[in-house]
Amino acid sequence: MFFWIREIAGWSLILLALYWLRLGIQLIWDLESPQIIQASVIVIASTAVLRAGVYLIRLSTTSRLASQFVKTSGIREA
Repeated sequence: MFFWIREIAGWSLILLALYWLRLGIQLIWDLESPQIIQASVIVIASTAVLRAGVYLIRLSTTSRLASQFVKTSGIREA
């Protein structure tokens, strides 16, 4: 059951990272005063959050598949 919580958290982190990437791109493309340093910090942080979100989704998918395999194969859980 915890895999649904992980999956929702993973997708939330991905959406947050995409929002931060958009914010960083807006800071770079500001024609009056581009803020390159601030944008690079935001983009690096959003990349880390994106990787964490993808990791949580991968973890929940593997957990769900392993749980289904145990149920269908008749192997007892430890």
